[in-house]
Amino acid sequence: MKKSIQITLKDRTRIQFEAKVETTSNTVVKVHELQGGTSPLFLEINHQQVNTLMELTEVSPFVLLYFDEKLNFSGASYSINNGNGSFGINTQARRILFLNHPINFKLDEVLHINVNL
Repeated sequence: MKKSIQITLKDRTRIQFEAKVETTSNTVVKVHELQGGTSPLFLEINHQQVNTLMELTEVSPFVLLYFDEKLNFSGASYSINNGNGSFGINTQARRILFLNHPINFKLDEVLHINVNL
């Protein structure tokens, strides 16, 4: 289901767009099965384990923005796999926004996100 997403930067600039919103309780997530192309994806993870294995094969090039439980920005990583092998990461993040790379803002300027459900 697509929802309105708004990223707020430190200078209070707001970037708004539509993103597919998915929730999962899986500890291993095949992101390409949830994503459907190059559209933005906001993923909420709901399980009791510490880490989630994000299988990112076929999800490239993307920037992953991590948010805490209050939707404040907590970090980022990249999925820029250009080889033929599989690629994945382990993460403790529970709210992740996948954006097609390159993005038009600096990661160190991200403050928080709003998801209009």
